[in-house]
Amino acid sequence: MKKSILTLLVLFVTAAWAIAQDNKIDEAGKRQGYWVITAGQKKLGSPWTPEQKVEEGNYTNSMKTGIWIEYYQNGNKKSELTYVNNRPNGPAKMYHENGKLSEEGTWVGTRWTGPYKLYYEDGTPRQEFNYNALGQRDGGQKYYHPNGKVAIEVNMKAGKEEGVKKEYNTNGELVQETFFNGGNIDPAKTKTYEPKKPESAEAVKAPEEKEQKGTAPTVGTSNEPKPNTGQFNGEGYWILYKNGQITMKGTFAKRKLIEGEERIYDKNGILIQIKLYKGGKYVGDGPLPTDANK
Repeated sequence: MKKSILTLLVLFVTAAWAIAQDNKIDEAGKRQGYWVITAGQKKLGSPWTPEQKVEEGNYTNSMKTGIWIEYYQNGNKKSELTYVNNRPNGPAKMYHENGKLSEEGTWVGTRWTGPYKLYYEDGTPRQEFNYNALGQRDGGQKYYHPNGKVAIEVNMKAGKEEGVKKEYNTNGELVQETFFNGGNIDPAKTKTYEPKKPESAEAVKAPEEKEQKGTAPTVGTSNEPKPNTGQFNGEGYWILYKNGQITMKGTFAKRKLIEGEERIYDKNGILIQIKLYKGGKYVGDGPLPTDANK
């Protein structure tokens, strides 16, 4: 027992000494060079232990510079950010707590610029966006179902949809085409298509989603920048189901449908109306599936 305690004490002292060798402060009291910052230094409580590493990177005159790595309490990476003059500016990566990559792109000032990718917790691609220098989505954009198949393809100009947005089910079948002009929906040009085969329940569910009971809607995919927990949180892009049929899909904010569609069924489960929403307001009806546009 005494030997174990002594061994732990030696390891702790060694780690503290190593940190002290790195964490330099110059005569002016400014941080310089490579630093390892621990939970004890940041005064983090349980479940952290004082010697656990929280972040590490380089300082120049007390300003973060270059790549800084932050860690979860379990020791996995939380983020890798590139700093210039103490501000994130350059390539950036974020990770899920399980160690899988969550987000990657280029962060400049206060926004993403250029190509950006978001991933589900199992590492499957979730979104592929492109941002212009102003941080607006610009160019081709893609969303993916949890099974890896494309969910949505759309082109954007300066943050607004332009042209045809194509939506696919988890089988890869085209189910809807929505035409946009300067970000505005043209309901007359919107087409919906009846899928040829039913979707797999397992493919529809996000990897972390658990089976739900009762009549509450079950959740499909989300494009909110943080992974969903399997329960509808009212933020981001969601596909909601009830009794195996889609009831709503689109972008939500504060549990309100901002952009997308609501599907109305009769008592026999027959689709009778597709209500289109833009800017949180009902803007008209989309066409029902017919033999002409299947």
